[in-house]
Amino acid sequence: MKRAVNAKIKITGMVLLLIVLFLFLAVRLTVIAVVDHKKYSELATSQQVRDMEITPKRGTIYDTNMNVLAESAVCWTVAISPDDIGDDAEKVAEFLGELLDIDSESIVEKSKEGGKYSRIMRKVDEPTAAKIREFAKTEKIGGIILEEDSKRYYPYGNFASHILGFVGTDNYGLAGLEASYNSVLSGTSGRIITAQNAVGSEMYYQYESVYNPVEGQNLVLTIDEVIQHYLESALETAVKEHHVANRATGIIMDVNTGAILGMATKGDFDPNNPFEIIDPVVLERLEKIENEEEREKAYYAEQEKQWNNKAIGEIYEPGSVYKVITAATALETNSVSMDSTFYCGGSIEVIEGTTMYCAIMAHGMQTFPECLVNSCNPGFIQIGQRIGRQNFWEYFKAFGFSEKTGIDLPGETDSVYYTADQMGIVELASVSYGQSNSITPIQMITAFSATVNGGYLVTPHVVRQIIDNDGNVIENIGGEIKRQVISRETSDRMRLMLEDVVTGFGSRNAYVSGFRIGGKSGTSQKLSSENERAFVASFCVFAPVDDPQIACLVLLDEANSYSIYGTALVGPVVANIMSNTLPYLGVEPSYTEEELLTVDVGVPNVVGMSLTMAYDQMQKKGLKFEVVGDGTSVTEQSPKGGFAAPRGTVVYLYTGDETPQFVDMPDLSNMSPSNAVSTLKSYGLNVRMTGPDNSGSIVVYQSHDPGEKVLTGTVITIEVVDSTGRD
Repeated sequence: MKRAVNAKIKITGMVLLLIVLFLFLAVRLTVIAVVDHKKYSELATSQQVRDMEITPKRGTIYDTNMNVLAESAVCWTVAISPDDIGDDAEKVAEFLGELLDIDSESIVEKSKEGGKYSRIMRKVDEPTAAKIREFAKTEKIGGIILEEDSKRYYPYGNFASHILGFVGTDNYGLAGLEASYNSVLSGTSGRIITAQNAVGSEMYYQYESVYNPVEGQNLVLTIDEVIQHYLESALETAVKEHHVANRATGIIMDVNTGAILGMATKGDFDPNNPFEIIDPVVLERLEKIENEEEREKAYYAEQEKQWNNKAIGEIYEPGSVYKVITAATALETNSVSMDSTFYCGGSIEVIEGTTMYCAIMAHGMQTFPECLVNSCNPGFIQIGQRIGRQNFWEYFKAFGFSEKTGIDLPGETDSVYYTADQMGIVELASVSYGQSNSITPIQMITAFSATVNGGYLVTPHVVRQIIDNDGNVIENIGGEIKRQVISRETSDRMRLMLEDVVTGFGSRNAYVSGFRIGGKSGTSQKLSSENERAFVASFCVFAPVDDPQIACLVLLDEANSYSIYGTALVGPVVANIMSNTLPYLGVEPSYTEEELLTVDVGVPNVVGMSLTMAYDQMQKKGLKFEVVGDGTSVTEQSPKGGFAAPRGTVVYLYTGDETPQFVDMPDLSNMSPSNAVSTLKSYGLNVRMTGPDNSGSIVVYQSHDPGEKVLTGTVITIEVVDSTGRD
């Protein structure tokens, strides 16, 4: 009986145990099949299916004339499958190590890690990839993987680098347009999904699905490659000539639409190799740092600096260029009239104990327009007092200085300024002539444009259109008018006054023969700098005066040259840019009678002609001539036929056995224009002069180096500047 009871208990226990196990399994299956279905489904798929990403081709960036500025080219990622490479690991490592210039031992170590995928190198070009394919085919080696990728390529190197920016190794935009329009340019990745067996080998015959990538869309910029070249070339020359310590920047903008035609900062970088510092002076300074940790820290700081777009990412005190805004505010608020007068005794006591000085001289009594032409600080302090701090603040905001411009580039920084309630008498005085408030160059040129375009504040932009790969326009960008800041009447008056600034005292360095240009120079001392001679020299101009189309602002930060002033240093730079850009844009020159006397003409080819016929040809062109030899026909001439030379140039006509002679080029540095011209004539050389022929002008450039052998009759180009001009 007892035995039967024990057996019954055992059976009951076993049944209960089976029930518990069944319930556990049922719950577990429910969790796996229902609760964790997604997790285990993905796990099973990962074991049965191989999923490979296909990188999309990044969109192309074009200039406004569809010249390619940035594009993507096919490249390859090299990888190995450790599980499949087997006994060939050493051979593969040796081959790839030598071909890719990497440590072969690191490849051997990766082959021992196991798995189906281990990356060796990204961004390998097609010729290299072809060698790898040939090696694998010849040696009959499996386990080498080549995955198609794309590599960003900038065909012009450091050209427009701060606008374009650059991408990282993953093709993600890290700076410039590459960053701000990354979602537009990047496209959508594709995938290749294939079945694989228990040991991980692909079974293409079982299952394969390809999802093609969607290529990125393309950008068409407002930047004109030709105008950008004019700007960059002029900046590079200025940086070298004036030994600019803290870089230079320039902007060329359509005053009516805000379209940026050119924007550059020098020094810069090559977006193909953005982590390299290309400035040799900076590299030399870094190499002198002995402490490795300090050198590395300094290197990173220089990288950040060279990537920073100075035109939008750094602030400065604009100096006298801001007087344009003060003058427009004064007219618009009826604080002054064109006939208002202001006295300058060379200085003005703003409050007891605080005296501010004129940068030039004691101007005496002067009208409102003369205050602007003379760039008179005491005059503008009085103008600021008439405006009042509240009006000054309201128009400071209206011209856009208290907010970012909204340009479609990353890195635009905020300005630093006094509000109305922060402005005392001293602060109002200093901001009236461009000190104390710090703004960005893009804010300055945008506000300047509003003073000459009829009064409209526009949003600057560098992208004109987004297009697809068939050229269809997806989106038009730009042309937004934020508000009208001043009336057209005020704007009309400002244009004429600014033209008088360029044609009048002190700013003729920016004058370009045949074109009506207006503008204002500026110089501001960097009070925060340890260097007492640390100044920012700038000049902002527009043209044509009667129909404004473009504005140009150039800024030299900490120049070390014969002057500190914007009119002396930057005036010739903007003149150079405008003399190239305006004809390129189709603006026709209109010369005065005086200017016509120096306009270039084509020298006629008179070799083989009789002297009588040669004389006639020269006179028709307004050229002079000098006969060398006693023959009756021309055997040689200098300058040669077809050469462009100013009217009045002396063409040497050689006859008989006479031939052109060489002379040693004289050194004209720092000569006055009259001395330079007479010196060249004494050497039998002709001259083409650019810049103002004033009493304070000196030669700062000559087209041929001192001591160079040049032919008699050669036209020597000299550049003169008024070195006494101040802002």
